[in-house]
Amino acid sequence: MRRWLLTSMLFLMVASGCYDRHDYAPDGDYAPIANCSAAIVRSLCNDGCYTTTEDAVCVGYVTSSDREGSFYHTFLIEDNTGGIEVLIGTHCTASQYPIGTQIELRLKGLAAMVKNGVIQVGLPPQSFDIAPRPMEAKEVINSHLIRCGRVEEVKPLSCSVGELNASMCGRLITIENLLHTPLEGYEDESTIVGYHRFVDDDNNVIFTYVSDYADFASLEMPNSELSVTGILYYESVGMEIGSQYVIKPRLKDDITAIAPAP
Repeated sequence: MRRWLLTSMLFLMVASGCYDRHDYAPDGDYAPIANCSAAIVRSLCNDGCYTTTEDAVCVGYVTSSDREGSFYHTFLIEDNTGGIEVLIGTHCTASQYPIGTQIELRLKGLAAMVKNGVIQVGLPPQSFDIAPRPMEAKEVINSHLIRCGRVEEVKPLSCSVGELNASMCGRLITIENLLHTPLEGYEDESTIVGYHRFVDDDNNVIFTYVSDYADFASLEMPNSELSVTGILYYESVGMEIGSQYVIKPRLKDDITAIAPAP
């Protein structure tokens, strides 16, 4: 019933002229009009993978890329209600969709589901699967992703571990004053690759994850309080710990040592 109501609301918004369709609009100075949001898409995924049949459009700014190898075949956009991970089967998303670029995401014909706390959007799943697939063909990508002329500096949401909640997954966040507290049995704790546990001043726990493929995976883990920036996920971190909030840094500068007060 809830999904039907939300779908009906979206249909009425489209029918009443909230979205003036521009098929295959060119990149450049193009003013997008959103009639949907990340929060609405998340609510439609409550029962699993959902394929959009309406002319639904989300507009947001790119918050991640594969510029330093941390995100592969994917990038995230964010509006003022949350983040969406776009599954795209191409390389060099950093040059195609640089961080800060405004994107119009046309959802009609695409599927969405929540995985590891984050909304993922791509082609509808195969009959033997339940998850969206990456968009690969150029014509398909260009029909769903429109780069607009606007570029803005992306500013992460500054918050504490205690303030985290499920709706924040997929967003770019920053948490200050985190102290690395290694867990026995994890990967080499001297570098930032893999999962690492941190605690804040109130002993709240959060993890980071850096892929082996990231250009900065071999950097040494700073031995001081840190500021950590990245995309928020909620996923299993192994070692029978279960699911935890995990920040995935995008760039080497997303993990920064905080200089002690003089």
